[in-house]
Amino acid sequence: MIEIEWARLLLAFFVGYFLTVSGSLSQLVTQNNLASPSTLGFDGLAVICIILGQFILTALNLSLSLEIVSFILFLFLFLCVYILRESFKSKENFLLKQNIQLIILIGLGFNLFVGAIFSVIQFLFVALNWEFPTGIWFGNFKFYSLSTLWIYLISFIGLQVVLLKLSPGLRLISIGHDFAQGVGLKVKRIQALSLFTSLFLTGLVISFFGVFSFLGLIFPHLLRLIGFFRKDMRNELLYGGILSGVIFSGFDLLCYNLDIYGTELPVGMVSSVFGALVLLVLLLRKQLVRNY
Repeated sequence: MIEIEWARLLLAFFVGYFLTVSGSLSQLVTQNNLASPSTLGFDGLAVICIILGQFILTALNLSLSLEIVSFILFLFLFLCVYILRESFKSKENFLLKQNIQLIILIGLGFNLFVGAIFSVIQFLFVALNWEFPTGIWFGNFKFYSLSTLWIYLISFIGLQVVLLKLSPGLRLISIGHDFAQGVGLKVKRIQALSLFTSLFLTGLVISFFGVFSFLGLIFPHLLRLIGFFRKDMRNELLYGGILSGVIFSGFDLLCYNLDIYGTELPVGMVSSVFGALVLLVLLLRKQLVRNY
């Protein structure tokens, strides 16, 4: 008999939804199919907040929730990034001037740097006999609360307002930056709002449940295999996350019920393997189509 925890199922749906929307926004505004929260360095920023949160709680011997502390730290960094962007608002948009491939390489390099810092700090925590949040690399829903569900529900409602505001402009950008600017669209503003939304969704997911590798990159690609989402980006943006959320919640339900020797298999670990394989298949498929 399948055991269902409805609050966990709903949270898994929200995570799948948020990661898909985050990936779609990243790819649409950069017009690059390799752009995602991971490749743009957003994951690394959120992981740093968890590491800092754990250090603060352990060093000060505080009995607060790591998830809440991490999310507060992330919101602080998010605000700092926003203020920094406003300081250079009068200058040309960075994404319009630079090669997006270079930006992706910088983002990947930043994530690798965070991984190295993660290893060093983990060693120090072990040496000091401090508890270290190693589980953040493989996201899971073992430790959730109803308060988290409320935070996600409010964020979900707020996101719908943002997407309705962004979708007309993103549709024009999907045709081309020059075309969008030609019809009077404020491209820089749409890009900035989209990327800040993607960054916020990434931090929201990772702060509470850890890293779910490749999902923000893979889910939008899988949606575009379906004609309904491929023919109109608004369908992907407004409805694609719903399908992805349902799929991911079902995926987590399987992991929850199919434990190994009494130990639950982290859905983030399984999704990392699945995502890597799907990415490889999609890249090979694209290359074969190009050759023939």
